[in-house]
Amino acid sequence: MYKVLLVDDEPAILKSEKRAIMNRTEGFEVVGEAHDVKKAISLYNHLEPHVVLTDIRMPGEDGISLVKYVSENRRSFPTLCIVVSGYSDFDYVRSSFINDAYDYLLKPINPSKIEELFRRIRNEIETRMDRDTENEESLSERIIKTGYMDLVERIKHYVESNLAGDNSIAAICKQFSISQPYLSKIFRKAMDCTFIEYLTDVKIKKAKELLTHRQDLLISDIASQLGFSDQFYFSKVFKSEEGCTPSEFRKKVMSESDCVDEQNNWNINNETCEIHSH
Repeated sequence: MYKVLLVDDEPAILKSEKRAIMNRTEGFEVVGEAHDVKKAISLYNHLEPHVVLTDIRMPGEDGISLVKYVSENRRSFPTLCIVVSGYSDFDYVRSSFINDAYDYLLKPINPSKIEELFRRIRNEIETRMDRDTENEESLSERIIKTGYMDLVERIKHYVESNLAGDNSIAAICKQFSISQPYLSKIFRKAMDCTFIEYLTDVKIKKAKELLTHRQDLLISDIASQLGFSDQFYFSKVFKSEEGCTPSEFRKKVMSESDCVDEQNNWNINNETCEIHSH
């Protein structure tokens, strides 16, 4: 769903706009409403909407200042600003386009106009996203050819130093300012596996190390240290990779260790007996 922020100092207009968007458009949801520019800027930074629908004339700062702010503070994708004005506000409308407004609506707002406009907005957003993806893919090809391994190594270092933290695909992409398709692409190129396969392998190897050398740790402690919020999910993942549960793996390791100790003791005793016999 594409997110919409509504800005107007008149509650009745906000209600009307929200109803029209809910009933007459597809793929959009109103995630925030503001009665002034200050609140709108706060919501914009917090919600990161795809569309801002704002009145031009409001007490205090006007809608033009909001459009300008959005233009100067772009997020990972361009937010489209729509200004709402009366017939007498043409100079304001012209100023809004100078500051990168996408389109405008005249008061009183006709629901059919909103339907038509938001259909075009959806097409515009999808076109821009496709273009951004193509540009990113073009850039990624150059990076892959000239040094994508550096980025992969930085991601690996971050993950392996932060196993207890949030290493979800979304979190990694945000941390390194890359898209999910690009993350997948460079890991397949560099590691011949997906990021999730790599992450699982790292966690299971660390789990085996802790199960072997840290007998004082509970299974739940190990799960927590590896970023698993649920011990049972950790056990499920471990079993799918190793064919046994963490507890079974630990028992097996301890059993093998006891056998080695017994063998070493037998060898020592045997050597002692041989010395005495001489």
